[in-house]
Amino acid sequence: MFRSPSSFSVGTAALCVLLAALFLVGCRGPEPADTKKTTARETARTASLPLRPAPAESVIIAPLTVFEDPDLPPVDAIIKVQEPSPKPKTPRASLVKKRPCIALIIDDMGDNQQVGQQLLRLELNLTFSFLPDAPYTAEQSETAFRLGRDVLVHLPMEPKNPAWDPGAAGLWVQDSPTDIRRKMAGMLAAVPHAIGANNHMGSRFTENVPGMRVVMNGLKDRSFFFIDSFTTAASQGVATARQMGVPVARRDVFLDNDREPRKICRQMDQLVALAKKQGWAIGIGHPNRATLTALTQCNRERFREVEIVGVHRMVQ
Repeated sequence: MFRSPSSFSVGTAALCVLLAALFLVGCRGPEPADTKKTTARETARTASLPLRPAPAESVIIAPLTVFEDPDLPPVDAIIKVQEPSPKPKTPRASLVKKRPCIALIIDDMGDNQQVGQQLLRLELNLTFSFLPDAPYTAEQSETAFRLGRDVLVHLPMEPKNPAWDPGAAGLWVQDSPTDIRRKMAGMLAAVPHAIGANNHMGSRFTENVPGMRVVMNGLKDRSFFFIDSFTTAASQGVATARQMGVPVARRDVFLDNDREPRKICRQMDQLVALAKKQGWAIGIGHPNRATLTALTQCNRERFREVEIVGVHRMVQ
């Protein structure tokens, strides 16, 4: 049936409106029924993933080496209850100078390749004590010898706290004299340019007179001297060495118990002040970034009034 123009126009218009509405819905598309569930799952999964830090550039983490017993009293407390560092029986001609003398021993050498090499390159007359079984001991001790530095063997000894292990090759109170002599022979042979030794850990072993007598006999046979790292106020190192006729001296200040350059510099101030008071002093540090930084940045002014010497000049 033929429709009138007016009715045709109205119908056409209505149809157009309907098609336009359907077109708009189709363009946006229906929201999936599981959108909220998917989002929740993704959120939970993302939250459970570990955070990934931004990549660092050339970050080198130095291995942590335990260099003393964790229950060691503060240095100042030890010094207060102990006699001053052993003084020579007769004036040492090498120390009779206008400036007081200090010796700076770097323990635990051979364990850190990069920092160890940088310490060796410092224009300071440092003394280096090498762990016998460390991976870089042979290389670095050869370098120290060629530079004319004093080289020591860092003898691992039993601490009081069983949480710290000097290793099976270390010296233990329960070791027989034969075992001690055998272990010492191996450790001393591992550092061929050594002229002396000091203890690594050892708060328990250095209190044991029979064991220390065996150690001193081994050092005496090689004309070595002994530096007591003094990790316990009851150490028998100095007394036993004197009884056995082994040249000996004792550590005065640990430089880097707190591994912050600013605090290490303050320890250097204490070392210098002690040297000014008694004429000489011995400090011990370790191959870590903080100590390297302190020796590089803090030493010029602090060491102006003292002379840094090899520790062999401190023994008596």
